[in-house]
Amino acid sequence: MRLAWRWRRARRAAAAVEFALAGMAIMAFLMAILNLGMLGFSLSTMGRAAQATVRTAAMYASQQYATTGIMTCPTTTQIIGYFDKYGQPPLPSAGTATSSNPQLTINWTNNSDGTGTGEWHGVYLTLAVTYNWSPIGFAGFVHTIPLHITTVGTVMGSFDIPTVVASSCT
Repeated sequence: MRLAWRWRRARRAAAAVEFALAGMAIMAFLMAILNLGMLGFSLSTMGRAAQATVRTAAMYASQQYATTGIMTCPTTTQIIGYFDKYGQPPLPSAGTATSSNPQLTINWTNNSDGTGTGEWHGVYLTLAVTYNWSPIGFAGFVHTIPLHITTVGTVMGSFDIPTVVASSCT
């Protein structure tokens, strides 16, 4: 009788150990699935925010040209504000410093007269976004994953007619 009771108790203990081992593996698998979803969401949001930022900045410059006759491009602070508006949440506030996460690299190119070495005629904005994404629960294994997106937008009207371009667009 005592032997049967010990055997039953040992089986319950073995089941608890098996459950603990299997539970850790299942939990790690679920965390990996959660992190992949969050990675995809962050990448999608970053791409959408970059495209919307370039579109908004190009529209701003086009509206300035339409109302004043001088193409004035938005400042770096305005562009960062556009990105923050479109990228939050889940992305934190952006900046142009090398320690910023996400980091924006903003480059205006003025080839409105067609004499530049660029492929396109006109004024266009190249926005590169770099974001070091950190997974949840795997800090000891994976520190950060660098995500990088570059998008380009042309200011409407700048390639059709000779324009007076302000120094903020160069």
